[in-house]
Amino acid sequence: MIARLIVAVFLGVLSMAAFAAPAQLVVRGLFEKAALLEIDGRQQLLRAGQRDSSGILLVSATPREAVVEIDGKRKTLTLNKHIGTTYREPSQTSVSLHKNNHKEYRTRVTINGRSADAVVDTGATSVAMSSRDAERLGISYTDGTSTAVATAGGVKKAFGITLNRVEVGDIKTQQVAAVVIEGDYPHVILLGMSFLEHIDLQERDNILVLTPRY
Repeated sequence: MIARLIVAVFLGVLSMAAFAAPAQLVVRGLFEKAALLEIDGRQQLLRAGQRDSSGILLVSATPREAVVEIDGKRKTLTLNKHIGTTYREPSQTSVSLHKNNHKEYRTRVTINGRSADAVVDTGATSVAMSSRDAERLGISYTDGTSTAVATAGGVKKAFGITLNRVEVGDIKTQQVAAVVIEGDYPHVILLGMSFLEHIDLQERDNILVLTPRY
């Protein structure tokens, strides 16, 4: 009887250890009905209703926040939010982007304090935008260096400028070269190499992780 009791207690301890709360949980990416979590240094993509091996349940997720359940308690977390038994400042800031149905990595970008949609484009030598987007963002581009660029619609007049600040999530860069093309092309702002050269890119399972080079 005593032996059985010892075995039962031992198995109970093992069960509790298997689902012990993590020492550190960080939200690294937020998507519709999915979230990229970093659990004790290990990244795990969970979909709503899915539970991690450590016992963490992703209750729901939107591009703004995720609701997780740990030990029966629910917490609402935003991007790069830390919870756990210990807390430490992240050594690096990272932003995770999920590839959309058009095979693009889209995100919200803040340029000189104003927000707009953008797409990561490693084939573009600099940040590129249409004059329509530039005007909407309050950018005075006609004082820039006059040039021309080849587009799908032919050669277009453009202006080379420098953007004071370009931000994606908590990633912030300054004095970024850009080109403004007269007209409606490109239809979305291109985050080209003048921005990406300051960032390390890691792509895996249709997720692109951006980490600044400090």
